[in-house]
Amino acid sequence: MKYAKYAVPSLLWGAGVAAVLALSGCGGGDDDGRDKPVIDIKDPVVLPASAVKATPPAPQPLGIPLQTHFVVLPEPDLEKTLASETAMGTAQQIGTGRAVAATSTVAQTQSALQWTALPSGEKAAAINIQSIGAYGLRAGVLVERLPDGARLRIYSQEKPQAIMERSAAEVNALLAENRRADGTGASANTWWTPDVGAGDATLEVVLPAGMDAEALRISVPMVSHLYRSLSLPTEAELADAIRMDAMQAAASKAGNAASCNLDASCTSNYRTARDAVARMMFTRPDGSSHLCTGTLLNNNKDDFTPYFLTADHCISTQEVASTLVTTWFYRARSCNATVPALNSMVRSDGAMLLHASTTTDSALLELKQLPPAGVTFAGWDARAPGQVGDAVYGLHHPQGDLLKYSVGSVTGYSNCGSSGSNAPGCNTGGASNTAYYHVRFGQGTAEGGSSGSGLFRNDRLIATLRGGRGICLASTIYTYGRFDKVFNDHIWRWLAGHD
Repeated sequence: MKYAKYAVPSLLWGAGVAAVLALSGCGGGDDDGRDKPVIDIKDPVVLPASAVKATPPAPQPLGIPLQTHFVVLPEPDLEKTLASETAMGTAQQIGTGRAVAATSTVAQTQSALQWTALPSGEKAAAINIQSIGAYGLRAGVLVERLPDGARLRIYSQEKPQAIMERSAAEVNALLAENRRADGTGASANTWWTPDVGAGDATLEVVLPAGMDAEALRISVPMVSHLYRSLSLPTEAELADAIRMDAMQAAASKAGNAASCNLDASCTSNYRTARDAVARMMFTRPDGSSHLCTGTLLNNNKDDFTPYFLTADHCISTQEVASTLVTTWFYRARSCNATVPALNSMVRSDGAMLLHASTTTDSALLELKQLPPAGVTFAGWDARAPGQVGDAVYGLHHPQGDLLKYSVGSVTGYSNCGSSGSNAPGCNTGGASNTAYYHVRFGQGTAEGGSSGSGLFRNDRLIATLRGGRGICLASTIYTYGRFDKVFNDHIWRWLAGHD
């Protein structure tokens, strides 16, 4: 059987574990008592427009045709790929790595780049890679030498006017962070281009006037072939589909979340907290791309530092954090609509990994770029653990879909590993000696793509989703890593530390 390009089987998820990682902030306390958090509870704050830098003008086409070198990859065998991607304990996969033999070495890439002189004195060259059947594409650019004065521009042949640009200095700084955290291997020196929402990607390189092309030493040995669409149909596409009696074909571009999910645009509750939640897409060194959910957190200084909490089984290394793409205000335009809100916005500058631990399956990041104005920096509560029976709710992007909510209560506590009972890989215990909550939802559910999402009590975050088993079943228990544990163990240094 051939899978439709948009069809991805529901993943069993929820036992994800990775190596314990604490990248910074380790060590003992100071003699002056500054080894304790200033606060252990915080209210939310909304990011005002005055705190966000003006958006720079969109990059424009060069105005001169380039001799673009084209590489076409045949359609992959997705049946084999998907069959191997349904393992427990993984973030939901939406893309697979593909080797690009034609540009796998520096010599091949230099040969493919045909330079054209620009009126400015600069020179430019371009490579286009197409992967048949892909909804999106990220090119893995392996950097041996990239002069700081260069510019890297990415666009698709479908929409050549929609250009994303990065300076070489930005890329080099990102790769330097990778090397400091993860060593000097190929994956630490690979920059993953932003997805431009098409099955091809053009990498356009612009070198400053007077720079020898031999100063550039890069290759593109791999791409991430996104076999699931991350976009939703426009109103025009839906109208066309109605006229063609093919609504299902267009609507397939929307997420595949289960029908028991509850649309966050259908309730007047959670309006502040929902604007702290973002859909995450990221790419791992093997070229696989994945979805999770994360939450923006406030800190004791109210200074709009973009701290972002998700699951360790989503992101646990700096080289993966550097690939992070977040989508904000990604909710239905109106109740149960299949088009997103007009203010939905993407940020693709990656993040710095501050702390990650398997103990609570938590990861704290600092985003490289502020989210758009109007987002919420969520409040949180790291005081005594929640009690059995506490009313809670979750906000998440199941299957990468528009924002959903779930309502339920805390039913118990556990420690989770690779084996156990009652919940995937978990053993029950008491509040004093466990790292996870058990939660049962009376309304809504959670799925792959929901991993890392926040659990809220009294509109403050108290935990992040590890996973569960049994979508749309009232008996399903979901496990959430306790925020009070990871806060007191480590991340208070960023969220509630001293000046």
